[in-house]
Amino acid sequence: MDEAQNCERIHIERGSSDIKFTTGEGQWDAQDRRQREIENKPTLTFNSAPQQVRKVTGQIRNLNPAVKVSAGDPKATKEVAEVYEGLIREIEYRCDAQSVYEGAAESAALCGIGHFRIRADFCDYEGFDQHLIIERVFNPFSVFYDPRAKDPTRKDAEYAFVVEEMSRDAFKAAYPKAALRDWTSDHKSIEPSYNWSSPDNVVVAEYFHKEYDEYEIAITAMGQMIKGPFPAGLELARKRKVRKPRVMWAKMSGDEVLEGPIKIPGEFIPVIAVTGEEIHNGEEVYRSGVIRHAKDALMVYNVMRTTSVEMTLLQPRAPYMVTGKQVAGLEAIWAKANTANRPYLPYNPDERAPGPPRRESPPIASQALVSEAQMAAEDIKRTTGIHDASLGARSNETSGIAIQSRQREADIATSVYSDNMVKAVAHAGHIMVSMIGEVYDSERVVRILGADDQEQMVAINGITMTQEGPQYVNDMTVGRYAVRISVGPTYANKKQEASDGMTSFMQAIPAAAPLIADLVAGAQDWPDADRISARLKKTLPPGVLEEDEGDDQDPQKAMQMQQQQQMAQQQQAEQMQMQQAMQQIEMRKAAAGMAEAEADAAKAEADADKARADAEKSMLELQEMRVQINAPRIEVIPGQSGNQF
Repeated sequence: MDEAQNCERIHIERGSSDIKFTTGEGQWDAQDRRQREIENKPTLTFNSAPQQVRKVTGQIRNLNPAVKVSAGDPKATKEVAEVYEGLIREIEYRCDAQSVYEGAAESAALCGIGHFRIRADFCDYEGFDQHLIIERVFNPFSVFYDPRAKDPTRKDAEYAFVVEEMSRDAFKAAYPKAALRDWTSDHKSIEPSYNWSSPDNVVVAEYFHKEYDEYEIAITAMGQMIKGPFPAGLELARKRKVRKPRVMWAKMSGDEVLEGPIKIPGEFIPVIAVTGEEIHNGEEVYRSGVIRHAKDALMVYNVMRTTSVEMTLLQPRAPYMVTGKQVAGLEAIWAKANTANRPYLPYNPDERAPGPPRRESPPIASQALVSEAQMAAEDIKRTTGIHDASLGARSNETSGIAIQSRQREADIATSVYSDNMVKAVAHAGHIMVSMIGEVYDSERVVRILGADDQEQMVAINGITMTQEGPQYVNDMTVGRYAVRISVGPTYANKKQEASDGMTSFMQAIPAAAPLIADLVAGAQDWPDADRISARLKKTLPPGVLEEDEGDDQDPQKAMQMQQQQQMAQQQQAEQMQMQQAMQQIEMRKAAAGMAEAEADAAKAEADADKARADAEKSMLELQEMRVQINAPRIEVIPGQSGNQF
């Protein structure tokens, strides 16, 4: 913890200052503020920092990253990959993961880093089935990673700490035998918000770290891969050492382990970082958010605008030029001349100063102040890379293309935040895939969601008996699966875009309307739109309907149909050959006599029997080949329940 804390301390100080600055604190120099308050001068704050941050977070909210899963080795199947993907969608929907991702990304835009985590817990109070939960870590300064981790998501960290405050009553209820002692590092606070001397709270820490199982694997001379130790005298073609990670977890107070250590599911530490901009200078890292480099410009803008406002306020308070005789006896009235709203001001005539008292010329607004304020505003845009057009304000761009170009420039300037958020979601997908095989390891029925948010109940880890023997149904415990991220509009937005596009297409080409009417109806959000689409589909011409059905077929099924068609064609050809042979025999019977004809007939029947036997043998060999191709490799491994952590 000392190692991680020492590396993170400077980032915590800078990040905490950025958050306070964005909320409006610290936008004036402390000494200048005190001096102006003593002189009863205004200290106004024109806080545009949140607007700059919202531009970045608004861009992030439009990303809608979606986890896609595909088979990653021969033991994995497309069907199980679809179950994985649907299960991840269900986990994200149940946990409102989109808000979790966005919250972590907003924290990165504010102070340079944010976090969220994934853990397993029991599905209900009674039972042993577990499910995955995605949670946000609200305090960005409560997570400490291995300083050697350089990936923006910190997926390469060997250890991580997550510290939290618990009320002392809750701590005693959860750990009645534990001593009330804070988690400390040389008895110094890890983060200023933690009050180590508070009588009401105690600080505890979750500790994740990796351990490794080391063993050897080899390939024999026959091409088989085996795991060590190897039998003596066995000829090996290649061998190497393997370090397979396992993740350990424990919860600790200041002087004892409260829970664990236990192995948790998966091969990654399930705490994900969403970082802002990171610049590496050797082993040193400089991390920042959106407004880090704009703080000076914002402070200058506040000073210039406040001074300008101060001078404007002095306009109606210009002093009067009077003589002592003119205000003699009227001092109390004239003392309030600039504050009291009087209909008239009496004065005493003074022959040495003819006429009434006169007011001095009011202060004139400084052009230099206005110019400095404008330059400070431009400096804010330059340091953040966010300009007026990208914020929706009118600027010198007049055409739509020019405005879009300026918006793209702002998106590129701040793309590091959205890119790091997408990387974090991708890493979360890898973590969930690695954990699902251990957490969802029992036979049960789970709910999954399709890309169109349609629910479906699917049985996993079941066994069915077939003629070939027992077959596993959606076995989640075998095979490796790959993860990629799809970024773009949501399914609802894509559906609306498709509907608008098809409607415009029908208006441009009316002749195509009867052929795509069912697709247009299916893309609508009306009630019973699916039923309307199904009815319209029945009115399609036969050729179009058959083509659609062919396009919807699975490639494996299409290959099987092609093989069946080839077999049927082969059988038809053999039957035609037999018919031609029989016709020739009949003709020869009529020409050469009964004996020879009978001999020919016997030979023809023998040839026909042989042809039928060859055809049956070919069909059996083809079926056996198809079974071998389609039969999944079954590897029976003992089930293992995930631990609660």
